[in-house]
Amino acid sequence: MNSPPDWEWEQLLDIDDSDLRLSATTQNRVSSTFPRVDNYDKIPGPAGIVQIEKKCKIADIRDGVDDGDSNFKSGPWVRAVEYVKADGGIVIGCFADIKKFIKKGKLDKAVAIIKSCTPNVLGDLNVTLKDVSGLISGTIHHKVVDDPRFEKQFTVGAVLILKNVSVFSPKQSVHYLNITIKNVFEVFSKDIVALSSDVGCSGSGIDV
Repeated sequence: MNSPPDWEWEQLLDIDDSDLRLSATTQNRVSSTFPRVDNYDKIPGPAGIVQIEKKCKIADIRDGVDDGDSNFKSGPWVRAVEYVKADGGIVIGCFADIKKFIKKGKLDKAVAIIKSCTPNVLGDLNVTLKDVSGLISGTIHHKVVDDPRFEKQFTVGAVLILKNVSVFSPKQSVHYLNITIKNVFEVFSKDIVALSSDVGCSGSGIDV
């Protein structure tokens, strides 16, 4: 039996070219091996390549804290966890499965490391944030960046405690954080030194 043309495979999967790019909750990583992908029935043709790409996205999210990221032992991360602990709180990961944590279009709270940040033409910062479960992209409004309280603190390695953040979801599987001045509860500079060495991250959440 003849296989359907490549374009028919793509229609059956309801996939367009944009799906080949990584979603907001994942990030490319340099590695000598591919992420582990569960067993599945391979689809022939270009549609099969798309299928593998989607499986790798899932594997990337699963492995969000299994890559030996030293940031979770850094001074700002430890200090942020201690800060939450002093307030009787708990640090958990929500980015990898953020839909479970969104209420009325907002994320109640998050503790995250800045993994990348790039200014845009509007003066905002486009950032990639990482919590103990995975990654998400977002934008920090220029009024936050220009606020004297946070001067030069929004750099790679800094840790943010966020609250009541608006989540923009152009697709069911794609989410972005829109961070304004009201959402920034605390910022821990990348140069902050930890006060103790017994707080860190080794799983999907931390009881603190």
